[in-house]
Amino acid sequence: MCGICGFVVDRKNGPKDWPGILRAMTRTLAHRGPDSEGRHCSRTSSKVVGLGHRRLSVIDLTENANQPLVNEDASVVVVCNGEIYNYKELAEELKAKGHRFTSRSDTETIVHLYEDMGDSCVDRLHGMFAFALWDQIKRRLFLARDPMGIKPLFYVFKHGNFYFASEIKTLLVLDDVSREMDLKGIDHYFTYGYIPGTRTIFKDIKKLPPASYLIYEKGEITITPYWTIRYLPKIELSEEVLREALLDRLMRAMKRHLVSDVPVGVFLSGGVDSSIITALMSMIGEDRFPTFSLGYASGGKDELSYAAMVANRFSTDHHAFKIDPEMTLILPELIWHLDEPFFDNSVIPAYYIAKKARETVKVALSGDGGDEVFGGYEWTRRSQYKRAFEILPPFLRNLLRRVSPVLDLSLEYGRGLMPKIGRFMADMNADMETGFLRRTTVSQRFRQMLYSKAFKEELGDFDAIGYRNRLLSEAQVDDGREKLLYADTVSYLPDDCLFKVDRMSMAHGLEVRVPFLDRELVEFAARIPFSYKIHGLTSKYILKRTFSPFLPGKTLKQRKQGFTIPISAWLRGGLGDLARRVLLSDTLSRRNLFEKGFLTWMLDEHRGGRQELGHRIWSIVVFEVWARLYLDEKITAAPTVSLREMIDS
Repeated sequence: MCGICGFVVDRKNGPKDWPGILRAMTRTLAHRGPDSEGRHCSRTSSKVVGLGHRRLSVIDLTENANQPLVNEDASVVVVCNGEIYNYKELAEELKAKGHRFTSRSDTETIVHLYEDMGDSCVDRLHGMFAFALWDQIKRRLFLARDPMGIKPLFYVFKHGNFYFASEIKTLLVLDDVSREMDLKGIDHYFTYGYIPGTRTIFKDIKKLPPASYLIYEKGEITITPYWTIRYLPKIELSEEVLREALLDRLMRAMKRHLVSDVPVGVFLSGGVDSSIITALMSMIGEDRFPTFSLGYASGGKDELSYAAMVANRFSTDHHAFKIDPEMTLILPELIWHLDEPFFDNSVIPAYYIAKKARETVKVALSGDGGDEVFGGYEWTRRSQYKRAFEILPPFLRNLLRRVSPVLDLSLEYGRGLMPKIGRFMADMNADMETGFLRRTTVSQRFRQMLYSKAFKEELGDFDAIGYRNRLLSEAQVDDGREKLLYADTVSYLPDDCLFKVDRMSMAHGLEVRVPFLDRELVEFAARIPFSYKIHGLTSKYILKRTFSPFLPGKTLKQRKQGFTIPISAWLRGGLGDLARRVLLSDTLSRRNLFEKGFLTWMLDEHRGGRQELGHRIWSIVVFEVWARLYLDEKITAAPTVSLREMIDS
């Protein structure tokens, strides 16, 4: 993986040092590509064109593969972040048609494939990618992002000029790009914990959606989707035949993801998905490959024992370590890499495990995507309870509805048995989509109490929950439960999970690949009937059944724990004192976004053990750290101060 950036700007903008600007943009991405830097800068009669690249060399380690890469007459120039796994087959086809290659790079196939197929070249690419291609003859810039959104791509289109980059910080070096916040983006952040869709935290900067390509031509842009996940028609196979077919596709996906000229390791959390990735790697014939696991020194459960069990089963070169609450103090550096407020606290273990892996390998495989593709999340499994509730006799359902408590704030975040029962009954009495939203978003009720009067007036009647409602309504499915899978796959997966993995791995120049998101595998798995994904109350049923002969039984039967730190417990200890200083600081108050009295209530209720508000508190800490770095200090390099030092300053 690498980092890319560039622009197509009007020459009438004045005698700017565009080569110097391109160099400055490119160097903000040095952490993504520590091995080499390349740039292309040219002019047409009316435009200045720049393409920049930072390389992490993984395939064809020679200088021949340094980017930008060009076609035979240099009329097509490309920079790419990612890997094209079927590049060898494509290269053979293209060579047979007369195309001449100067490297063994997977990226070079893109320029020749574009020559043959034009915009449709994306239909033939299997991999994770975000690339930019300048067509000198047509005077057009062509950008594309992989189907699942594994690789990021941001852009600015302003005053007829176009800029793009792998990371937001690269675009912020430009004078044309404002740091003005998108207030609706803030509401999205506090609703989901991340900013979904095409928005970012900055008004000027947008995301190119997954499975889309963008064309900048004649001063205008057009965005076109080229792929969508299809859940219909369903596969009609017996369970035995389906297991065989699934294993075959998983093996093929794994082989594609092992194409590399450098060693490859595995993130082995001990959960089902990473254990399956480890098993597949061993089944293909890899021996003594490195695996990496992480646990917690205090305050929370982890899966280290399960990881050790799997590592022993397949005789891997296993590396395990633990983190403690003090390791959260690196938060300012993590936020700098993220560029936006992002409250998923699993970024912290993701950062440390990537750092540990990079000491040994340049490429690691991850189990990300297994939950979205095969139905692994608890909120999806809860849909089974809802179906069971609906078959109760009408008189009993009506009785339960009448005795169910109203879900107010005390029940929404309350600790103990009764609040849990209240939340469960609220889900049973609501439609499936409402229950899903309750478990995956922060309610408008809570946000209205959190936000200041001025912020609420700015937002008006806008509610970020509308974005998730639109996703649920557009899902083309026969089984309503698959709406939940669709929403997770097209939003939570790229905008939270993959975003996190990309930033935390690239912080250390580590490439992370996700075999569960192989395009062929995803297309096959989407058409598997839902009853094979969640069977009774067993999540990822067909996946577990397929690998039951190969994995320890305890690994497949364990309760899903996820890759998150015990932030709520830590916020009741010393970390809570730091959080209080952030939430009640004059700096945060001056932003005039939150009700200070409600912040105090949150801190007191959580510390007193009456409410479970750790995630809500942490989301505000993260936002304030981001604001200090990106709005107040406007830093241009990774900060070296800890969270405690930032608060003390």
